[in-house]
Amino acid sequence: MNKEGGIFMVKIEVAKAIDFNQLINSKEAEVVSMRILNQSNSYISLFSLAKDEEITAEAMLGNRYYYCFNGSGEVSIENNKKLIKNGDFLEVLAHNNYSIKSSDTLKLIEIGEKIGDETMENQTLKMLEAASAFNLADCVEYKEGQIVSKNLVAKSNLVITIMSFWKGEALDPHKAPGDALVTVLDGEGKYIVDGKPFIVKKGETIDSDALLKLEKLNLVRNGDKLRKIVGLASTFSLLMILIYYLLRKNVKKIVESKAFYPTLITIVFVNVFYILFLNNEFFIYLLPFAMLPIISTILGNRAYAIIMTFSNMIILSREESWFLVTIAVSLVAVYKAANLVSRSDIVKLSFFLGIFQALMAFSYGLVNQLSFGLIMLMIVFSVFSGILTGMVSLAVLPYFEDYFEILTTMKLLELSDFSHTLLRQLLMKAPGTFHHSIMVGALAEGAAESIGANATFARIASYYHDIGKMKRPEFFVENQRDGVNPHNKIKPSLSALILTSHTKDGYIMGKENKLPKEILDVILQHHGTTLTQYFYYKALESGEEVVESNFRYSGPKPKTKESGIILLADTVEAATRTLENKSKEGIENFIRYLVKSKIEDKQLSDSDLTLGELEKVIQSFINTLQGVYHERIKYPKLDEKVRKR
Repeated sequence: MNKEGGIFMVKIEVAKAIDFNQLINSKEAEVVSMRILNQSNSYISLFSLAKDEEITAEAMLGNRYYYCFNGSGEVSIENNKKLIKNGDFLEVLAHNNYSIKSSDTLKLIEIGEKIGDETMENQTLKMLEAASAFNLADCVEYKEGQIVSKNLVAKSNLVITIMSFWKGEALDPHKAPGDALVTVLDGEGKYIVDGKPFIVKKGETIDSDALLKLEKLNLVRNGDKLRKIVGLASTFSLLMILIYYLLRKNVKKIVESKAFYPTLITIVFVNVFYILFLNNEFFIYLLPFAMLPIISTILGNRAYAIIMTFSNMIILSREESWFLVTIAVSLVAVYKAANLVSRSDIVKLSFFLGIFQALMAFSYGLVNQLSFGLIMLMIVFSVFSGILTGMVSLAVLPYFEDYFEILTTMKLLELSDFSHTLLRQLLMKAPGTFHHSIMVGALAEGAAESIGANATFARIASYYHDIGKMKRPEFFVENQRDGVNPHNKIKPSLSALILTSHTKDGYIMGKENKLPKEILDVILQHHGTTLTQYFYYKALESGEEVVESNFRYSGPKPKTKESGIILLADTVEAATRTLENKSKEGIENFIRYLVKSKIEDKQLSDSDLTLGELEKVIQSFINTLQGVYHERIKYPKLDEKVRKR
């Protein structure tokens, strides 16, 4: 036999005699079929009919050829009856109604042509794990590689047949002489009517004339295909327009964000996990689908998480009512995940989601009138789904943070701990710089919050912006004690070099300690290309050969609003320490002068800070510094006698 163009359904050894009687057998009151060869345009099947059994009337789409190799029976073709016995060969033309009835055990070889739409042929049936079977399901057994049928009723106007299909087996397209009603007793399969496939599961019933009946009830309107096409096209267009207007400002930002590809990976992971392990009638309730909204929210934000989650959620639902459960759980996950501040909070959230999903599953079970046992199974699986969500989220989050270099709020808050190696070293080696950085953080946080920038990042990045000063702390005025200033012993050009090098030194220290890229950028940018004016003019006065670029920081200039704010906060905090008039007016005038000088020096040209935002930043600085330098009550000196009391 030639294998090309098809596949063998039964293992047949080449050049070896075949006894078909050993390949197929039937029990009393059964009809058994087995496909032994399946090609693109033809097939060969074996049939075994027990005594007095019948293949009911049907019309096939292609010609059929029958060879009897055991027993005898009767073939009725368009009401013309023909006897068939061992050794006989019979042709049945396409579209002719015919039936086969056995006189005794009848075994046939059927050779058939495949005519029509390929999608109607050889469909694979998908078996599910057997549950408690109905009595009817016990009437026929599953046989490997076979289709087993048994007639319960066989009259001229009514036939009731029970059939069992092994996984991968299928009936060829045919026409029944009347209406057909199919009820699935066990498993799941595909039922095709006029080329339209229907997935039918255990407990479901499908009528071949169902569409016509629904039309009569005005539940569907198949008659007007043009109207249907127009309606679908209009609906699709409206949805696309709605999505475009909702996302037009954010699509580019979403695609270009660092969180986009990690989220796609998460979606793929969840779907693969679902297909491989949980694509089951029951295990769907164990799927950790809440991981996607949690990870998306942590990596991006709520809006981003909702968009990415709901674009994928439909895949993870078996039916509409459970889809509502997944939506509810996902919305709660997105809402709660936005407030996470530590990794332990993910564990707490996972337990909460598990309980919430269990309650939703309980309601789902009651609404759908499920059995008590199934409802309890759903509740248990839902709780474990929550736990699994937390475990997987904790496992994959560090990978996304490190591999894709995503600075999450959670990771950022971990860096705010003063026990961090760099902050602890800064406190010990350069205490003045440490306290200066804390003040810069307070100024930057308030200013960033006033314009809607990332206030948390501005504060924490400020803690690390001057870590480079640890290399030579005594050269920075805030760390000098007892009036000792080492700059008095060196040239102004060398002093400028030491001062300007602390940005690069800090960058190297930060990289060695695996600080996020965003904070490393702030370390390099927080002075921009500012001129070290004191030493520049000192060099001019001393007669030293002066090149202005040698007295400027190497930059680059601030590239973000947060970095620009930190530059201003750093300048303002250091300068106001020397201010004698610390009244509100004195502070405000001095801050405006400092900000104006940075603008004129074009240090904020790349930061995207607008004039309106700069005004809000100035007001925030004023309010913060007023709280620091507010006037205090002078307490009168106590009389010596009063002190002794």
